[in-house]
Amino acid sequence: LKITLLLSLHRQSNVLSITTTLENHGQDDFELQWLASATMPLSSQQNELLTFHGRWGLEMQPVRSAINAARVQIENNTGRTSHQHFPGAVAGPVGFDDCGCNTIGDGLLGVQLAWSGNHRLLAEQMTDGCHYMQIGALLQPGEIVLSPGRSFETPAAHFTAAEDINRLSQQFHCFARQAVLPEWTRTPRPVHANSWEALYFNHDINELKQLVDSAAEIGAERFVLDDGWFRHRRDDTAGLGDWYVDSSVYPEGLHPLVDYVHEKGLQFGLWFEPEMVNPDSDLYRAHPEWALHAEGYETPLARQQLVLNLANQEVFGYLFERISSLLSEYRIDYIKWDMNRNLVLAGDGKKSVAAEQPRACYQLMQKLQAAFPGLEIESCSSGGARADLGVLTHCGRIWSSDNIDPVERVSIQRGFSTFLPAEILGVHVGSDRAHLTGRQTSIHLRAIVALQGQYGFEFDARKTSAEERQNLNHYTSLYKTHREWLAEATNWRLPTGSDSILATGNVSQCQSTSLWYVVRLEAGVCSLPGQLVLQGLLPGVSYRVRYEALNTKELANFAHELPAWMTKEVIVQSEILMRVGLQLPVMPAQSGLIFSCELVKK
Repeated sequence: LKITLLLSLHRQSNVLSITTTLENHGQDDFELQWLASATMPLSSQQNELLTFHGRWGLEMQPVRSAINAARVQIENNTGRTSHQHFPGAVAGPVGFDDCGCNTIGDGLLGVQLAWSGNHRLLAEQMTDGCHYMQIGALLQPGEIVLSPGRSFETPAAHFTAAEDINRLSQQFHCFARQAVLPEWTRTPRPVHANSWEALYFNHDINELKQLVDSAAEIGAERFVLDDGWFRHRRDDTAGLGDWYVDSSVYPEGLHPLVDYVHEKGLQFGLWFEPEMVNPDSDLYRAHPEWALHAEGYETPLARQQLVLNLANQEVFGYLFERISSLLSEYRIDYIKWDMNRNLVLAGDGKKSVAAEQPRACYQLMQKLQAAFPGLEIESCSSGGARADLGVLTHCGRIWSSDNIDPVERVSIQRGFSTFLPAEILGVHVGSDRAHLTGRQTSIHLRAIVALQGQYGFEFDARKTSAEERQNLNHYTSLYKTHREWLAEATNWRLPTGSDSILATGNVSQCQSTSLWYVVRLEAGVCSLPGQLVLQGLLPGVSYRVRYEALNTKELANFAHELPAWMTKEVIVQSEILMRVGLQLPVMPAQSGLIFSCELVKK
């Protein structure tokens, strides 16, 4: 056996990428059971591990574990990045934080695996006292058998070191922007309007056109037609795999809607779930053997669907033909690429092919983009279950959660931003009552949270009042004003002294412009939340501070007086902003703030 480690340093970001290749130079077959992408030593002071866990609708929640003789071992067997276990971690001294206040010694070491499938992450202290962290693709029994002369290359593990989470995240963001993401992500990102939570499976053409009109009125630039447009798909029990426009719903095909969207000046996007098939579909009735399965066992359904074997060339060819035929017939600018169930019994009838699925998916995306230059693809997987640097080589947007309740979304976004830049994370303004949680929140909070990522809408815009449209146009205009520099912004997490207040900011590369966001999740013990101390501004200069939200009247009801900077523009020295800070107002539970700082030129 020959093993080769390839190490590559991206100097601008200080990210070290490692892959491992194993070659069989022997005479016999070799079954590979575990091959880490990399094993990295840790210092004796790096004895706490920050990982991210969750579930559908509540992804990327932080968990801290001690690194000691009781090994921390996290395994994902879902066949996708997963809601439960993100393939990444940060190791550091006990109590390390965003700003380096508690960091000692060698600081932090972060890692993320560029892989959208099964994975394993582990860290432990060995008997000699040495600490290490290891990560790689998790293989199923008998999945990888190397015949003589064959080799297996692991997905890349990407490491970076920094003194605190802020710096570590900024380095990962720089790496993603410069070395991973498609080039089109560096252009201004359009405002989305998605049809799903507005109409679900109701595809009445007149109602869709009304929805397009209403979305355009509040500044949408791309309309995405979600699930339900294809043959037999009147609910979620049938039709997956039959990628033909349903003529019973669209007798003239999609042309009337696609043309209407473009006439309104919007781009057109279309939802697919290519890897899936319903047993109640023409495709499955013709080719049941195309679904992943283990011989002799019945594969359990999830969401009334099974998973297709993308490594099967017939399946791959069918999907490419079907999707490309639609891309040829219609002017489709964008694909929302979904994946809504885990892999179970992920075999071809003889052996597991789970490790082949992510690579085949990447290849299908790549082939479609080569055939249709300019095609943009979003990675969605019941929300954020396929979000990693592997799929982001081909996708420029992550739908990070199906939960767009802003109170819960703000922590989900914060978790993802540890590893991925905010401008690729889709965040939408939802309905006043969140569809997943039932929580009712103000239009201002929903917009303030949506502005922290790639902004869009996920509600029935036809039902908005004149006042709501006025508010939404304001926040949409704010996004469009700042989105170009936000795509390269430096992200800062700010200490607030309270677990119920989350604050973050984005600073332009030249440090002349910044936007700052504060969200109060629940009522605090103290009536006043204190000062918000900013970071990342230029020293020795002054900034014009301007409050950007339209909720001052709403907030004024909870305080005798709002701070002066919220009611008029003020000019403040950068040292004051970064050492003393701005006094925050009294904030009720489930409220938000947003303000900008612009450099005052001498």
